[in-house]
Amino acid sequence: MTTPPANPSAATRSWVVSNAPGTLAEVRATVRDVLGAWGWTQDRADDVVQIVSELVGNVIRHAYGQAELTLTRTRDGVEIGVGDRARDLLVLQRPADGEGGYGLRLLDLLSTGWTVEQHAVGKHVRAHIMR
Repeated sequence: MTTPPANPSAATRSWVVSNAPGTLAEVRATVRDVLGAWGWTQDRADDVVQIVSELVGNVIRHAYGQAELTLTRTRDGVEIGVGDRARDLLVLQRPADGEGGYGLRLLDLLSTGWTVEQHAVGKHVRAHIMR
């Protein structure tokens, strides 16, 4: 994961996330640190970390490349952005077993809204979480 800007209170923080082992744990810890610097309580930060973990984890597992992660402070919360270079769109599915398929359901439950933008190369998912 590339290093975020030095200013912890910056309104937007961006990273390029690789699919190297241990990256997802590093992403979770970094997101917690940023949210802490922004004054988020632990329980609300947990929701943001869960969504980031699902979205970035999907890129690592299914897109086989780097994810672009952005956190942007908004007036009433945070916007999460995760981009990748895979052409496959996200599909809300009914989980067949305990192995997966819950990510978009969590996104529905924990966010105030989310979108997927398809680009010529890849897609970008945005989700908003109220503080």
